[in-house]
Amino acid sequence: MLFSSERANPFILNVRRRMPPLLRTARLEDRAAILALMARVVTVSIESMHRAETIENVTQNLEIWCRTPEQCFHFVAESEGEVVGVILVKYFWNLCSLFVAPEAQRCGIGKKLVHLATHACRGKSPKQAIYLNAAASAVSFYKALGFVPRESNQQLPPAFQAMQLALTESDV
Repeated sequence: MLFSSERANPFILNVRRRMPPLLRTARLEDRAAILALMARVVTVSIESMHRAETIENVTQNLEIWCRTPEQCFHFVAESEGEVVGVILVKYFWNLCSLFVAPEAQRCGIGKKLVHLATHACRGKSPKQAIYLNAAASAVSFYKALGFVPRESNQQLPPAFQAMQLALTESDV
């Protein structure tokens, strides 16, 4: 079934017709494609006054992964040879990056990446939880996946919400 927004947006229709994306561990040679995806998503989803700061932050997180990949879980979603989604969890508890290409959003890619990353972190997270700081537009997405608000002493951008997902023994 096509929704009216799909008729108006051929990119959404094209993504829905593609083969399901391949989820795999990110490789160092994916760095340029990951950076390009993150910059593209930031450009269309973050207010212009916060874009440079956001791109700097996600680039620093990507460089941490490049230097210490054994301390992170980093996965990509790949469709027809193109990186269309990425998730990075530093130190097995800090979900610091989740990006899905605009034309591939609302197709379940973000949900699959979060499930893959949280499963990988079970038994490795020193906090027995995944922490993140969600943009206002993403809070309902994370709540639907079981994340709950948490207290944070960190200075967050306006309208961001600190959240966590407990990784309990019954989840392992």
